Amino acid sequence: MNVLVISESDIIIGVVEDILNNSEDEIEVISVKKLELICNMQYDNIEMIIIDIRNDYLELLSFIESIKSINDQIKVIVLDIRKRGAIFKRALKNGVEGYVADIPDKNDFSSIVHSVIKGKKYYDLDLLEKLFEHEEKHSRNKLTKREDEVLQLIGDGCNNKEIGNKLYITECTVKKHVSNIFVKLNLRNRKEAISYVKLQSKE
Repeated sequence: MNVLVISESDIIIGVVEDILNNSEDEIEVISVKKLELICNMQYDNIEMIIIDIRNDYLELLSFIESIKSINDQIKVIVLDIRKRGAIFKRALKNGVEGYVADIPDKNDFSSIVHSVIKGKKYYDLDLLEKLFEHEEKHSRNKLTKREDEVLQLIGDGCNNKEIGNKLYITECTVKKHVSNIFVKLNLRNRKEAISYVKLQSKE
């Protein structure tokens, strides 16, 4: 297996090379410090790319995007010691298989690389949690004022007729609001909506 490692840091390159060269799998490591050094490289024989994102992150993210559009079978692991949420989100959108915020231990990193080789994915847990929290808050902000009022009344256990009476709107209008709320918040039923409201009130 051929692995391309891109990093400005000699330390990172050294650590990754050491881990991969001491692997039980037959891995050949090609290391470069700058993207321009691989402009003419053929990717037919590259099966994994490990990219250490530091300063030129926009250029590196564009590179990942182009690689995935050329051959989405190439597995990509991003190293980002700064734990930048926006970069994580864009990397996920581009289909990276791994996103590592730090390398606490050689054995841990080795197991991450090998799990990605075997077809699994690995993403930093803290960044995943922050992304889900952000998406949830963003979805909540999408509700109109009236939809938010309807949602709160659903949370109080009111049925559509009761909600209509409280807000002075028809039951048919309530049903439309409820349907919109379920779509926007990715909820399946009233039970999930009630749980959602309870969770929000605890924050």
